[in-house]
Amino acid sequence: MSTLALEPGQIVDREYKVAQLLSQGGMGAVYIVEHITTGKRRALKVMLPHLVRDPASRDRFEREARIGARIESDNVVDVVDAGVDETTGLPFLVMELLDGVDLDHVIEQHKTIPAQGVAGIVGQLCDALGRAHAIGVVHSDLKPENVFLEKPRRRGVAFTVKVMDFGIAKLVSEESQAAKVTTPIGSPLWMAPEQTMRGAGITPATDVWALGLLVYRMLTGRSYWRGANASEGEFSLGGLVLEVVVHPLAPASQRAAEYGVAQLLPGGFNAWFARCVVREQDQRFANASAAWDALEPLLGVAPAPSPPPVATPAAQPYAPAAPAVTHLPTQAAPMPAQFYAPAAPAVPHQPTQAAPSWTQSAPQAVRWPMVQQRVYASVQGGAFQLATVLEVNTQSAMIRIRLDAGGEGWVPAAHLRSTF
Repeated sequence: MSTLALEPGQIVDREYKVAQLLSQGGMGAVYIVEHITTGKRRALKVMLPHLVRDPASRDRFEREARIGARIESDNVVDVVDAGVDETTGLPFLVMELLDGVDLDHVIEQHKTIPAQGVAGIVGQLCDALGRAHAIGVVHSDLKPENVFLEKPRRRGVAFTVKVMDFGIAKLVSEESQAAKVTTPIGSPLWMAPEQTMRGAGITPATDVWALGLLVYRMLTGRSYWRGANASEGEFSLGGLVLEVVVHPLAPASQRAAEYGVAQLLPGGFNAWFARCVVREQDQRFANASAAWDALEPLLGVAPAPSPPPVATPAAQPYAPAAPAVTHLPTQAAPMPAQFYAPAAPAVPHQPTQAAPSWTQSAPQAVRWPMVQQRVYASVQGGAFQLATVLEVNTQSAMIRIRLDAGGEGWVPAAHLRSTF
C-alpha cells in the first residue's frame, strides 16, 4: 500500500486524534491532529506504509526527529514527539502546526523581493542554519519550499522563518570531519557539485552554495542557471547538471544582465555570491553565519521602526496569491511591507493597520485574497469577525467566507481585512 488512510477521529499512539489530512509527499503524509490531553492542535507526519520496510527510508524519517530536536533555534520546526504507533505499526513525528506560507509561493506571487525584504528572511534563515552548523548538522536540501514564513505570534515582527525538512540532514562527525555522499541527495536546482558525486564530503559549505542561489533568486526573480529559466518544455536535467558541475560560473551581475535584472543586485554582491557559488568547498564561506555576516551590510539593513498603533482605516483589498500547497498549513503570502517592517499589534475582532506596498506608495485599487486565507470580515456592516475565505468571485467582487463563530455566505470584497 502506497497511501495512507487515517480517518478523522482515529487515535494515533493513544494521544493524538486525527482531524484531517493536510498533504501527502514522497516520504509520508501529514495530518492535523489534536492532542487529547491538552487540546493543542499539532501536525502529525506519518511514514508511508510501503517505505516502512526500507531501512534507509526509515532511518531518514527517524533522523528528522533526532536532528530537529538538537538544534536550539526558534527558526527550526519544533518536533515535540516521535514514535511508532502500536495499532498501525507506522513511525510518526509530531510537529508544531504552522500557519503561513512557504518561500516558494512568496517568490511566485511577488517575483522579486527588495534587499530589505531579503534581509528579513535570510537573517532568520541563517540563524537556524548557523546554529545547525555549529553542532555539526548540514541541512543538505535547502530550497524555497523548505523555508516557511509563519504568521507572527508576537508583536513587532512581520513573520517568523521556519526551516523545514531535516530528513536528509547530515551529521558531520568529529572523526571523519565530513559526512559522505552515498547517493545523490538534494534538489537539482539547489544542490552543490559535491552532492552529485558519490563519496564526496558534505560540510556546512554545502548549505552555503544553496544559500547563495536562494538569495540571487529572491533578489532577481530568476534562477542563476540558464536551463532553469528556459521556456516550458525546453528544460534539460542533463544540461542543468553540466551547468552545476562543468560550465564556467559567470559573475552574478553578468548572469542577471542577460535577463535585464542586474540593477536589482546590491553593490558588492558579485564578490559575496562568488564565495557561495564556487565549486571548491574550501573557497566558500565556512558556514551560514559567516555568509550572513558578509551579506548583511550589502543589503543596507536599517533598524526596524517601532510598531505603528492599531487603527481602523477604510477596508483594503488584497494582492492576488496562488493557493499554497505545502506539507504544513499555509496562508496567503505576507503583504510586501511585512518583509521589512514590523506588523501592527493584532487586536481580537479588529483589523490591523493596512500594510504599505514595496515602495510605500498608495495601495492598488483591486487586490484579492486567496482561498483558505484567514481574514476579518464585516457581515452586513456589523463588527469584524474572524473568518476563512472559501471562494473568490472577481467578476462580482464578492467573497464567500465561513465565520469562526458559525455560518457562511457571500460578502463584498471591501468588507474584508487581513489578519496580518
